[in-house]
Amino acid sequence: MTYPHRPGGTAVARTAAPMGQHRWTVRRANAGTPQPQQQFPARRFEALSLLPDGSLAEIIKRAPAHPVFEAAFCALARGTIMATEDGPVAVEDLLPGMRIETRDNGYQPLMWIGNMTLIPGQQPGQTPPRLFRIPVDSFGPSRPMPDLMLAPHARLLHRHARLQDVVQGDSALTPITAFEDGQSVIRVAPASPVNTYHLAFQDHQILRANGLEIESYHPGTDLMTRLGADGMRLFLSFFPHITSLSDFGPLCAPRLSPEEYETAIY
Repeated sequence: MTYPHRPGGTAVARTAAPMGQHRWTVRRANAGTPQPQQQFPARRFEALSLLPDGSLAEIIKRAPAHPVFEAAFCALARGTIMATEDGPVAVEDLLPGMRIETRDNGYQPLMWIGNMTLIPGQQPGQTPPRLFRIPVDSFGPSRPMPDLMLAPHARLLHRHARLQDVVQGDSALTPITAFEDGQSVIRVAPASPVNTYHLAFQDHQILRANGLEIESYHPGTDLMTRLGADGMRLFLSFFPHITSLSDFGPLCAPRLSPEEYETAIY
């Protein structure tokens, strides 16, 4: 991750791990019950976190290319424009401590930014990289403006009257993959490496990326089941500003899977 400018007066603590090649085994957390083990190739992840004393901690490690890990680093493609207290800023130029506009809570300090690189021709066993291009006005006037490129783990806050029966409301956070139709949301295979990002705050927030409402990062509630104790410790090491999953707080809106969204709408 490249940071061309850092806030004055902050100290940066860098945590790096050996960059050798690894394959990781992720075990389910159900103790005493034999569970299948799945192997994941290693991927490089980077993060920058705002610590309680105001300093910045930079973490660069290899970790399994498991969906739980990738979801924390792969939502916004490089070039996405975020509204900050000082005006529009590209996501790759954000730093923890900058105040980002949220839908419901005004400007909130960015606590964490994660970054990974989607590389064409991935190792065997990894999902081929893809992005999702949303042309101008696809979801209404200036939604987005300009075109928006999202990564696979982004979720949009989508409104529809038919969601009432599923989430007792008219809006829910829905994966970008649920909207792919070749016109308003177009799958793109990157021809060269692309940096992707995600943003986390003290609480789960709704943000505007190029004017389109998306969620900030939140890990959900089932990580222990999906990762096990060892995987959980590695995962939390990327978030030195918190001590446990509960520090992420509650979800600010209900989430739907692509299948749940399709069932509800169609």
